[in-house]
Amino acid sequence: MNVSISNSKRRGFTLVELLVVIAIIGTLIGLLLPAVQGAREAARRTGCAFNIRGLGQALQVYESTKRRFPAATDRNELLSKAGNGWSAPGTTADTGYSWIFHILAYMEEGTLYNNVSSNTNKFQSGPFSTGASSTTSGGGGAWSGQNFTGAKASTIVLSPLICPSSGGGNFCETNASAGTPTGVSYSSEYLTQETTQGGKLAATNYKAMAGTSMSAASGGFPMSNGALQFTPDQTVPSALAATPWLASRAGIAPGSITDGMSKTIQAIESKERGYASWIDGTVAWVVAYDPNKGVPVSTNGVWAVTASGINFAPTATVKYLLSANFGASRTAQGIAWGASSDHAGGIVLAVFGDTHVAQLTSDIDPTILMAISSRNGAEAAGLTE
Repeated sequence: MNVSISNSKRRGFTLVELLVVIAIIGTLIGLLLPAVQGAREAARRTGCAFNIRGLGQALQVYESTKRRFPAATDRNELLSKAGNGWSAPGTTADTGYSWIFHILAYMEEGTLYNNVSSNTNKFQSGPFSTGASSTTSGGGGAWSGQNFTGAKASTIVLSPLICPSSGGGNFCETNASAGTPTGVSYSSEYLTQETTQGGKLAATNYKAMAGTSMSAASGGFPMSNGALQFTPDQTVPSALAATPWLASRAGIAPGSITDGMSKTIQAIESKERGYASWIDGTVAWVVAYDPNKGVPVSTNGVWAVTASGINFAPTATVKYLLSANFGASRTAQGIAWGASSDHAGGIVLAVFGDTHVAQLTSDIDPTILMAISSRNGAEAAGLTE
């Protein structure tokens, strides 16, 4: 009987073949990674749009209840206190509550809102005031009135206020050596909260569009032509005429937005790291035009502005607060970022008065940006989506 024995052996991969396969896999991963990153950023941008649209919807519910929109800050104590100016947390100044704070009840944060209201005599004590009495300037102990679930209200991070693409963290930057780029966006004044109250101030990536620019004629305040203008539009109640800093007031009525709700920005993204406390009305706003380039001119609805004046990115000079009323150290630090974000491609999301959300970029026509940032300019230009 003949027996056939096969001497064949199973042949494996050679080293060269393995290297080729690894190279092919690496190439495929390299091709796939940008698509994955792009998908993730698209998801983050969708989440950001959801956040800012929610703020726009809360503003509408606030207006339907109050018949007015909130102002960026609910009091202008910089004027009402005879030039004392805004002061750092921990002092006796009555910094105003922000527009964000006043819409908390309409974005499922009613318990937080009511807690602060009931412990500050209906906001007669400002968010950073101290003392034992609300009848005098700076009194009322609002910090103790901020107590909520064992923490100060101003230190509580609210996720709908943080852009998913943000690289700045959840708290206001107080150190000049931190941030990107370093030393550009920080607030050492807020360090007082961190050191004396045991917590940093929680930040927001969404700010009110207070108007087109700052105005020297109004004492260094933003021009009152934004949908959420800086100062309250309501008058001080006669009962508080002698103590106007105790009066929490709202902003404009919707009829003042004569350009149309769908053509006027109410809130927009900002990557400000320092002056970004969501509870602090003094800084919860931006303007459209670089505050250091003077007041832009509008003639018959046509703006005389340049692209370099668009307040999208910081420079060595773009530092602004209410310059006529702030001390030198605060003006030197200032708000470094206007409308801006960490989204890919420099996309910035804005919510309009009809709650639709639009994407803006820094190459937007400056006259269009000015048109959609003002509520009553009668401009012919508009945003084409």
